[in-house]
Amino acid sequence: MCFLSIAMIYLDVTSSCRSAQNTGMQRMTRRIFAELSRRVDVAPICWNEIGRFYQRLGPTELQLLTSPFDFHPKSSARPETSGQNPIAEFRRLISLRRFPWKILGERDVFVAPDILHDLRRRVLPKLVQETKARKVAIFHDITSLRLPSVYDLRRRAPRYRPYIELLARFDLVICISQEAEGDLHHFWKEFGCKPAATCVETWPVDFDTTPGAAGQLPRDVVLNVSSLDPRKNHLTLLTATQQLWGAGISFELQLIGRATNMSREIVRRLKSLQKQGKPVRWLQHVDDTTLLRAYRDCRFTVYPSLMEGFGLPIAESLWHGKPCLCGGNGALGEIAHGGGCLIVDQTNPLALAEGIKSLLRDQQLYARLCDEARARKFRSWTDYIEKFLDHLQLSRSAPASH
Repeated sequence: MCFLSIAMIYLDVTSSCRSAQNTGMQRMTRRIFAELSRRVDVAPICWNEIGRFYQRLGPTELQLLTSPFDFHPKSSARPETSGQNPIAEFRRLISLRRFPWKILGERDVFVAPDILHDLRRRVLPKLVQETKARKVAIFHDITSLRLPSVYDLRRRAPRYRPYIELLARFDLVICISQEAEGDLHHFWKEFGCKPAATCVETWPVDFDTTPGAAGQLPRDVVLNVSSLDPRKNHLTLLTATQQLWGAGISFELQLIGRATNMSREIVRRLKSLQKQGKPVRWLQHVDDTTLLRAYRDCRFTVYPSLMEGFGLPIAESLWHGKPCLCGGNGALGEIAHGGGCLIVDQTNPLALAEGIKSLLRDQQLYARLCDEARARKFRSWTDYIEKFLDHLQLSRSAPASH
């Protein structure tokens, strides 16, 4: 197979350069940009929804991409609102240079690590068809179409079908789990698409530091890291913890994550529990230093999400040597079954409550899972980027795989 050398990588960093939002997808995009910049020529570009074209980054956008919490250091429930709004988008429209898409050549690579759910799904099909550059996308998940009990498919399907169809036009789609790859091929078949080549590359896990050594037993803080969204299953978690507090079991529940458009009921329940004097804290969207400290200081984590493309907080918990209570379905199970996790039916509040109780009171179980967590090996960013660069130098005749 004949490979082509890379002249320039054009990286779509749209969701990572407009605000300090730093959930899993933004964190991975920021790190990909940082790691690629040390090795090859990479140019970050951002989509403008008003102009319907790509733009070069300005100083503000570059700072948000590289150091988001220098720009916005305070915790926030909705960190994206300061930059992802019509006024900010109009400012970018008139202040940033338009990116000339036609400059992409056959030795260049266009990489789309975002979920393309805005007007890019309408404009990019024509752009990717016209360019001679190689096109590579990262696919996270399609949970919006897999959870009709949570999301209104009548509203979401019209947005996500063009996105799935767009991905079939790329030269390669890198999926973040086996389940994500399987879902992508399922929907390609359902929508009548000729599949693109795919591969699976799971996310690396590290915080540019070493995990804390085992020592004094941490205080009884149970940590949950995830955006406040119905798919993340916070209401079931709050029901479970309320049952335990009512039974006299003492612990603090600590939540880290941003609010979403669908989090109103979750926030209402949180405030209600706090008014009742229950030990629950919502730290909101925090910087990496605070997140690192929360992982180190907790006793264990709980991640009751119904479905994930990967389940990064599980891996991060294990990387810190902390057990995680979670479900074992799909991509969650791909991580959890390797050790360090207590797997339960996360849809059942009684099962969640029993799992939390066990990790608080069964010292033998807790110690075993801590040992398993510390023994887990996760890939490094060096390994990931080297494999990523191998994928970018793909042959034009590479066959679709699944």
